[in-house]
Amino acid sequence: MIERMAMPNISKANLMDKDIKALPVKEKKYIKACGNPKELYIWIYPSKKKTFSLLYDGHYYMIKEFREGIFSVADARKEAIKMLKDLENGKDPKEQKENEKYTFGALFERYAELKRKKGLVSVDKTIVNRCKKYLLPSLAKRDIKSIKYSELLDILSPIFNPNEPNESKLDTIGKLIGYINEIFQIALKDGYLETMPLISALRKEFPSKTIFYAKNDIEANQKAITDLNELKEFIYDLKCYNGELSTKRALYLQLLVPNRAGNTAEAKWADIDLENGVWHIRSSEMKMKDKHEIALSKQVIELLRQQKLLTCDKEFVFASSESKSGHLQRDTISKNIRTTLGGKVDGKKGKWYGRATPHGFRATFKTICKNNIAQLLPLGISSDTIKACLAHKVTDKVEQAYLRQLATTEQKKILMQWYADFLESIEPLGIL
Repeated sequence: MIERMAMPNISKANLMDKDIKALPVKEKKYIKACGNPKELYIWIYPSKKKTFSLLYDGHYYMIKEFREGIFSVADARKEAIKMLKDLENGKDPKEQKENEKYTFGALFERYAELKRKKGLVSVDKTIVNRCKKYLLPSLAKRDIKSIKYSELLDILSPIFNPNEPNESKLDTIGKLIGYINEIFQIALKDGYLETMPLISALRKEFPSKTIFYAKNDIEANQKAITDLNELKEFIYDLKCYNGELSTKRALYLQLLVPNRAGNTAEAKWADIDLENGVWHIRSSEMKMKDKHEIALSKQVIELLRQQKLLTCDKEFVFASSESKSGHLQRDTISKNIRTTLGGKVDGKKGKWYGRATPHGFRATFKTICKNNIAQLLPLGISSDTIKACLAHKVTDKVEQAYLRQLATTEQKKILMQWYADFLESIEPLGIL
């Protein structure tokens, strides 16, 4: 008589999705065999939840909840077979599942979810795109414990492009280091990590943006008008601007003086000497924390004289009763360029959206001056005078020790008057 060999892991039960859907909900939870493999079961709870589990060596290992069209019994069978193989090879699915929570990819999902909960929709999209491009391809499936400092540096180093200063990607690298730090912090706070790589040291592997931009004579990546025909068009639109008069004059000042927008918005009458045509900005109000002297052209002096008729009794040149600070907001200057100046395009974004920014006019000034340096040299104006008007700081410590002044007040006055006249030659300013 031939003995029939019992086939392993085969159950008489062979439930399908329709059978599981039909299982009744009772007052107490109960369990039902699904079959194939025989160790696959499903728990039915009073809450109507139905969850697959695997019975092995007297222990139940939870798989996933049954969800019609999302996680079927066929999916559960595949997962159960995989778990059985792992168990028979000495791997604990519970421990493995716990460890999977701490892959870089899983932690990134938690990090991205935190950003979403804070309502940072646009920020979140940028973070996701950056991480998908640079970090997740090589790190997503890695246990965060296994990621070494040298590996992170190997990922970041090729992004840096020192040979193309305007495309150095230093900003991208800085952002990525920030994301890496926050992702590692999640595992650290959970107690999964006892220590983490010295993320702060990663920043020191690359030059700071401030020093790199200064060394390579780069303005921050702000949209700037450098084409003269486009500049002519912008000046014309500025003349036609029919918004609030103080805001219009602030826009003119931003164009005529290579200032940071914050300094324009916060300008104080006490710091401006109209008789001598000089504007002094205190060190505490400057980005580089050095006091700055601005030479005023005749056009700017006229503009400020007219503005003084409006706000002579106020502390600020561009006083605003609508602002808690008492002055025009820096973002108001930017917003008017983006949305109001020149009207709307297709009824949506402003004409100059993505084409011009308040800070970008510093680059406009520098580009025009450098392109016309042959005209400026006979006037006693060098690249140092241009830097002085931009309030660029000398980064070399030895040079800084010996150099007290990049340019005299008189040199600055000559340059700023030349620049205002140059703009007038492109398109009459028509200052109100």
